[in-house]
Amino acid sequence: MRHINEVIIHCTATPTGQHVTIGDINNWHNARGFGNCGYHYVIDYDGKVLNGRPEDEQGAHCQGHNARSIGIAYIGGMDAKTRMPKDTRTKLQK
Repeated sequence: MRHINEVIIHCTATPTGQHVTIGDINNWHNARGFGNCGYHYVIDYDGKVLNGRPEDEQGAHCQGHNARSIGIAYIGGMDAKTRMPKDTRTKLQK
């Protein structure tokens, strides 16, 4: 069992309202050499928690912290018009 002492929150850096699946994230992360979804959990717009990689498997989401952390990402994080970073979390995601 891994010793976990951090929970690191991310966003998918996708425009508000863009539909994103675990399959999409797997493809993005495979292309970057992460070997599937680097997050342990992903939170959809409706608040549903989707499974990424198992908690007992080291993540690929925060260099230098992966061995001892759980990675959680919410879908969104980018303004759809300006494409700039923005807290786009829905009430259900929060």
